[in-house]
Amino acid sequence: MSDGDPRRGAARSKTWDQVAASMREPQFQEQLALYKRREMLALIAAWAPRRVHTVLKTDLFEEGFGQDAVLDALSEIYPIVVGMDISTVVVTASKARLAGVAHVVSDAYSLPFKTAAFDLIVSVSTLDHLPPDLLPKALAELCRVLEAGGCAVLTLDSRHNPLHVFSNVVRRRLGRIYAERCYTVGEVRAALAGQPVRVTDTTAIYHVPFPVNFLAKRAEKLAGARAQGPIRALVRAFEALGALPTRFLTGRYIALRIVKDG
Repeated sequence: MSDGDPRRGAARSKTWDQVAASMREPQFQEQLALYKRREMLALIAAWAPRRVHTVLKTDLFEEGFGQDAVLDALSEIYPIVVGMDISTVVVTASKARLAGVAHVVSDAYSLPFKTAAFDLIVSVSTLDHLPPDLLPKALAELCRVLEAGGCAVLTLDSRHNPLHVFSNVVRRRLGRIYAERCYTVGEVRAALAGQPVRVTDTTAIYHVPFPVNFLAKRAEKLAGARAQGPIRALVRAFEALGALPTRFLTGRYIALRIVKDG
């Protein structure tokens, strides 16, 4: 699929190459990264189809630079696992850490895979980095390469969380993030209109407010290993918010289980 102007994709690829090349430390402090990893792996375990042979994971920043990676765990469970990212720098970094896992450089709205190639797709905060007009096309591509009866586990920055929306706007204006916008579950459902899929489950995950990550990194630099215990306890407190009815107001990401009709 194409958005009609290949220059837009090339510009995004160059931007993310520059962002990746400038990485000096992981995005998330260690304990917060491990919490995000646990949340994603638990979601995948709960939502994945019974029988999975082929898996696609989009966005490899976690695999290239963080401790919140999930591709390594997926490669230990499923026979064929492919990681994809728009940035050559990110893919190279992921390859260096995950030998033996297939990697592809591609934009999310134009995937180089045959129709019905994957039983499971894991898309971690990928499509919220695209211009909003490309969201339906990117979702259509994920649906195209998904096998009938397979599912996509999709997360995007949440528009249900007022604090996160405010943080997103402020950081974008400061040039510190590159997410285009946050989304509601309803907006994603609307963007899926006409696709042969059903949204069977939704939730919100990762309940740590953005400033906490900054403070945790500062504490770690000042106190070293002694900071790990208090940070871990703080993470557990925020983690408990995920069990409450108010979880959409506190979760940083919305998560949807999208099943293709079989």
